[in-house]
Amino acid sequence: MTSDRHGPLHLLPSPSRRTLLGAAALSLGLAAPAAADGPPPGRAVRWEKGRVFPTFHASGAVRVADMAELDGFDRLLLVSLQGLVNRERPEIYLIADPVDETWIPDLPVRARREEDPWNLIERYRDRIGGAVLYDMDSPHTINLATTIAGLRGGVVATAAQAEQYGLPVLEDLRGRFADDPAAVHEWAMAHLWPQCTDEILVGLPPTHNVEVDDVAWTEVLREDERVTDSSNHDMYSIDLSDQLGPDELYVRFSDAFTDDGWGPGVYSVELRVDDEVAASFTPGTDDEAPYLFDGTTSQTKEGMRFADGGNYFVYRFEVPAEASSLNIAIEMENQFVVSATDQAPTRVEPFSSFRDFPIATTALVSWLPPSGESGSQFEDLLTQVEPGTVYAGWFSDDVAGEWSGVELCSRAGVIVVAADFYMNATILSALRASTRARPAPPVTRTPENRTYLTLTFGEGDNIQYCQRHMRELWDDPARGQVPMNWTVSPLLEDIGPAVLHHFQRTAGENDLLICGPSGAGYTYGDSWPEDRFGVYTQLSGGYMSRTGLDLIFAYSTPEPGSAPPPLPTWVLEEYAADVDLRGILQTDEMGDISQPGAAVPLIGNFYPPGGVEIYRDELLAKIEADDTDGPLFISGLINAWSWTPSDVVTLVESLPEGIEVLLADEFFDLFARTA
Repeated sequence: MTSDRHGPLHLLPSPSRRTLLGAAALSLGLAAPAAADGPPPGRAVRWEKGRVFPTFHASGAVRVADMAELDGFDRLLLVSLQGLVNRERPEIYLIADPVDETWIPDLPVRARREEDPWNLIERYRDRIGGAVLYDMDSPHTINLATTIAGLRGGVVATAAQAEQYGLPVLEDLRGRFADDPAAVHEWAMAHLWPQCTDEILVGLPPTHNVEVDDVAWTEVLREDERVTDSSNHDMYSIDLSDQLGPDELYVRFSDAFTDDGWGPGVYSVELRVDDEVAASFTPGTDDEAPYLFDGTTSQTKEGMRFADGGNYFVYRFEVPAEASSLNIAIEMENQFVVSATDQAPTRVEPFSSFRDFPIATTALVSWLPPSGESGSQFEDLLTQVEPGTVYAGWFSDDVAGEWSGVELCSRAGVIVVAADFYMNATILSALRASTRARPAPPVTRTPENRTYLTLTFGEGDNIQYCQRHMRELWDDPARGQVPMNWTVSPLLEDIGPAVLHHFQRTAGENDLLICGPSGAGYTYGDSWPEDRFGVYTQLSGGYMSRTGLDLIFAYSTPEPGSAPPPLPTWVLEEYAADVDLRGILQTDEMGDISQPGAAVPLIGNFYPPGGVEIYRDELLAKIEADDTDGPLFISGLINAWSWTPSDVVTLVESLPEGIEVLLADEFFDLFARTA
C-alpha cells in the first residue's frame, strides 16, 4: 500500500466553540435549531474513564424487527428511532442482513419478534419528540438531521413519513442549504457542535448507491489473459452503437480475474457521438467528475482510476435521442471487463447504518474527505477533541481517504474505528458478556533450521467486519483444520462484548485471536506526536490485557511508491512500556522487516495479491531466494475479503515438507529466540 504523505502539521490555536458559533452564524445567516424539547438524552449511556466507547444499561428483553426488505429511507427512520429508544433503555434490535439474524441466539437476552417493523413507531411513540426532515437535494442535511435528532429527541424522516405516521416536525431542513458540504459542515460546527458530546466523533456518508435489480449489462470487451504487468497498456476503441438507448449510456469497468488484485486501470476516456467528441477526460481530474456515476469502490492514482477484485466503477454519458453512432476510446491496462447498458444501474438512498449510535450519544455526524479542500475542515474538527478520542465511522474516497484520514487522525491523537456498517451498536453495547481471557503460556522449544509460517486474516480493527464478514468466515467448516490467526478489535469489549465472547468461546486449538491494527483502534503510531503516543498505548494495554490479546497487527504510515517503513524505535519502546506483547506483525507486503531483538519483536507481513496458486508460488519463491543461515520466519497476511478458511487449508496442504505452519503466539516465541 502507498499513500501521499502530507507536509508538516502546523498546530494553531483552536477556535473556541463560542467563536465558531458567532462566525458561522454571521457568514451563513441561518437560524440555529430551536431548543431541545424531547426527552433528556442518554439516561442509559455511561462514559467511563479509560474507555473510548460508552456502555449502555441493559434491559431484560429486546424487540427484534426485520427491516431487510425496506429501502434506505425507511431504514433511516427506524434506525434513528432505535437510537432514540435505546439511549433511554436499550430495547430495539434491527435486522438489516442475514448476519444480524445469525447473532440473535448468541445474545444474552430474551428476544421478542415484532411482526411488522412499523409497529415500533406506535409502540414507542411516547419516546419520539418529533421528526427532523432532511433534503435529498442537499444530501449532507441527512447528517445534520441525525445530529439534531440526537440533540432534540427526534427521529430522522422525510416529510411524507412524518405525515404518514403523525409526527410533529421539530426541524425542517428542506430548502435551507445548497448542495455545498463545506457550508453545511460550517453551519453544523457553529450551531450544533457546542451542544454535542466531545467524547466521540462520527463520520458517515449521507447517502450510498444501491444496486437496481434486473439491469441488463452487455459485455463489450474483456481481457482474457492474466495481465499483471501493464503489458497490454493500449488505446482500445469500442463501437457502442448497438447500445444506443433513449438518452443515456452507462459504461462499467470491472476485474476480469477477481482473485489476484489486478483489475482495470483506466488512463483516459473519449466518447464520440456521430463522430463528434461528446466527452473527454482523464480520471481523477475535474473533467471526469460530471461523468463518474459510481466510483465508490474504485481508487485513483497518478492519472489512473482502477478497481480490483469485486470492485468496479461506472461512467454515465448523455446521448442525444437522434444519435446514430456511438464510439468510445479507452486508454487502459491489466485485467479489464468493459460492459454497457442504457439503464441506470444504481439509485441513491440515505445511508442508515450506525446512526443509532450518534443519536444515542448526541455525537456530531460529519462526512469530510480528509484530502483536498475539505481536509482543513477535517483537521479543524480533530483539534476540538482530546487525544485518545475515537473517530468512529469511515472516510470518503475509499483507500485514499483511509490513508490520509488515518494519518490526519494519528497526528491529532485521534483513534479511528471503522464502524460505518456496524449495526445495533446501542444494543450490543448494553448486552454484557464475559470477554476476559489469558494468552497461552510461552513455548520453550528451540527453533530449528527450517521455515516457520504463520497466516493471519486481516481487517479485525474493523468492528463491522468482526460483526458481519468475519462471522461468515468463522462459520466455514474448514476453520480449525490448520493454524489460523484472526485479528479482532479489543474495543468490542465495550461496543460488542457478545460478539467478542462468541469468537473467544468457539475458538479451537488452531484458532488464535490477535489484535487488529494497531491496538485499541486503527492508527499509524509513527504519525503520532511522540509526547502523546503514550495515551494510545496505555489504552491499548488496558483493553488487550483484559481481553487476553498479546499480539498486534500494526500499520506504519504509508509512503508513496515504496514499502511501508518499519515502525521506529520510539514507537516500539512505547508499546513495550505499556502493552504486554509477544510481538508485532507489521504491514510490509514483501515480508522484509525482521527485527526479533527489537523492544517488541517485529516482523513484516508477506502479502502477495491473488488466489491460492499465486500466493503459494510467491511464497515458495521467497523461501528459495533466502540465503541466510538458520530458521526463516514468514508472517503471511490473508485477504479477508477474497479468501476463506477453506482457501487457507488448500494453501497449507499444498506446501512442501520443511515448512511448519504455526499460530502466531508460538511463532513469535521461536522468532524472539533468534535475536
